[in-house]
Amino acid sequence: MLLGFPLVLFRDAGGRAAALLDRCPHRLAPLSAGTVQAGEVACPYHGWRFDGAGRCTRVPGVECEPGGKPLVRAMWVCEAHGLVWVCIGENQPAHEPVAPADTDCSVHTFFMTAVVLSTLAEAAENFLDGFHTHFVHAGWVRRDKQRQAVEVQVRSWANGVEAHYRGEGRQSGLVSRWLERDRSESFGRFHSPGVAEVEYRSRRGLTLLVTAWLTPEAEGRLRIHARIATARGWLPAWFKRAVLRQVFGVILRQDRDILEKVQAHAARFPAHVPAGWGLGPLDGPQDFLGPSIRKLLNGEPLPPGQSEVQTIWL
Repeated sequence: MLLGFPLVLFRDAGGRAAALLDRCPHRLAPLSAGTVQAGEVACPYHGWRFDGAGRCTRVPGVECEPGGKPLVRAMWVCEAHGLVWVCIGENQPAHEPVAPADTDCSVHTFFMTAVVLSTLAEAAENFLDGFHTHFVHAGWVRRDKQRQAVEVQVRSWANGVEAHYRGEGRQSGLVSRWLERDRSESFGRFHSPGVAEVEYRSRRGLTLLVTAWLTPEAEGRLRIHARIATARGWLPAWFKRAVLRQVFGVILRQDRDILEKVQAHAARFPAHVPAGWGLGPLDGPQDFLGPSIRKLLNGEPLPPGQSEVQTIWL
């Protein structure tokens, strides 16, 4: 699903990724319930077959020439950064897909996926917000009674925003104790239209880089593709992957739970309320990225620049 449209993805005879609208034009059956034969997708109802461009190549039981005009809408597709990217617009996107941050070392990587009932703005801010971790992830990431004085500076550019944290030592939660010996700085950044990224660095270099591409499947429903990268070391990749999948699985479930509670609770209130009731949301002094994320998602470019350094208790 992408922006409310069901799609069927497959690889054509040349191994290239293809995406079609998931509907056979004959009797509107879902092509995704069919099979892939010789790089073409076959409808499960009457066996009509379509290539990656949406052209019909076979109608079983009838002798006919393959049609030159596409009968199923084909989407623009590319592969980058370990993912398949699809655009449902009329034209090819003007920009390449946003890449993960560059690293100064070789890394081990793996992907995790999750579906959450939330808006893109709320999920992106949640992913990058350090102040909820003391409560939603208490004991796993941070603890409210063990805060540290940290310096933060916010930098923005036309299509993104970043918070840079300095002076935070190893966190009090289990994740930091397992993964880190020390910490010199960390980053939380958002690239429009839907990439959120957290980066932890020690004095020796990269410790952890998590890049999350947030895909709106439908209104109020997101699919998250998270790429977890760790610096190569003496621990084998399979061991880190097995452990981190369990740890981040817990954290993802905790974030999904609170985001879905927020969305479900917001739906309980009437669409129109008396002025002055203050039903928010209200931005606080610790909300460094949320307002900028909402502006970017509303199509407002940010003025390039950076804020003054501020001390917070994180």
